Amino acid sequence: MGTAPSDSTRNQGRILELDALRGLAAVAVVLFHFTTRYDHLFSHVTTLSASVPWGHYGVDLFFMLSGFVIFMTLDRQSDPWRFAWGRFSRLYPAYWTAVIVTFAVVSFCGLPGQEVSLVAALVNLTMVQSLLDTPHVDGAYWSLQAELIFYANILACYRLGAFRRPRIAIAIWVGIAALIHIVSAMTTVPMIAGLANKLATITSLKYIPLFGIGMLLYQVHLQRKLTRNDLSLLVGCWATIGIFDGISHALAACFLSLGLFLAVEGYLPQLQSRMLVALGALSYPLYLIHQNIGYVLIRWLESRAMSPGWAIGAALVLTFVLAVLLHQLVEKPALAALRNRQKRTLKSGSAVLNPV
Repeated sequence: MGTAPSDSTRNQGRILELDALRGLAAVAVVLFHFTTRYDHLFSHVTTLSASVPWGHYGVDLFFMLSGFVIFMTLDRQSDPWRFAWGRFSRLYPAYWTAVIVTFAVVSFCGLPGQEVSLVAALVNLTMVQSLLDTPHVDGAYWSLQAELIFYANILACYRLGAFRRPRIAIAIWVGIAALIHIVSAMTTVPMIAGLANKLATITSLKYIPLFGIGMLLYQVHLQRKLTRNDLSLLVGCWATIGIFDGISHALAACFLSLGLFLAVEGYLPQLQSRMLVALGALSYPLYLIHQNIGYVLIRWLESRAMSPGWAIGAALVLTFVLAVLLHQLVEKPALAALRNRQKRTLKSGSAVLNPV
C-alpha cells in the first residue's frame, strides 16, 4: 500500500490525512447505522456478535474537519461568489441525486417510519428541510443542514472581518453557544426555549464547539505552534460540548481533537495510504446514499432468514458500489462542469470590465 511523501503533499497545499480521516469517519457512521441504529429502529432478527455504538462520533469528526478545511479555503479564496459556487458545486448535485434515488427506493420497497411524501422529498432538495419543519428523506441528512448553515455563517463573519483575530472570534462564538444553551435549559417558558433553539440552529451555536476545534487546529497548523491559550480554548470547546451532550461526548471530542492534531501535523503518515485517501474521496457519496437504502436491503435479507452479519455485509457492498457510481457518474463530472462554468463566467465578466 503506497504512501506519498508528507512534505511534498503539504507543499502542494493538500493534506492527504484529512481525506483519510473523512473516509474513516464515513465508515464509522455507516457501521453505527447498520448495527446500533438499525437495531434501535427495527431490531435485527438475532443478537449481533459485534456492534459499533460509538460510530456516530464520526459526524463530530466531520464537523471538526469542516472547520479546518473551510477556514483553509477562505484563507485561499475569500471571494464570496467563488466560495458559494464552490460549496454549491461540491454539495448539491450528488445530494439531489441521492435524495431522488433514496426516495424512489424507500417509496417502492417500503421502510416503516422512514417514508415521506413527494412534497417532503421536494422540500428536501433545499437541504434545509429541518428549518422548514419537514422530515428527512434519509435521517443521515440532518448534519448537512448544520454544515450548510455553518458555511453561510463563517463566510459572513469572515467578510465582516470577525476573524482578523480568529482565536478571539472562536472563543466568543463558543461562549455564546454555552450561554444560549444554559438559558434554554433553565427556562420554563416553551416559547423562549423554542426561540433559543431556532437561534442556535441559524447561528450554528449547537455545533460551533466542534467546528471551532477544527478552526483552531487550522490556526495551530498555520503557525506551527500550540500555545497555552490554544489549549485553554480547546478545553473550553470540550467543556461546551459536555454542557450540550454530556461528559462522554466531551471525552470523545477530546480524543478526536488529538487525532486531528496528530494527523495534520504529520505524526500519522499511515493515513496517507492510497486506500484511505480513496476512501476519503467516497466519503460524501457514501454518507448520502447508505442509510435508508442499506436498511431496506438488511430488512429484506433478514426476512429471508439471512443472518444479520451477512445482511450487513451485503448492505455494505451495495452502498459502497452505489457510492462509487454516485462519485464517478455525478459528483466528479458535475463538479468539473460547474467549476468550468464558473471560470468561463469570471473570464467573460473580466472581458466586459476590461475590453480590448
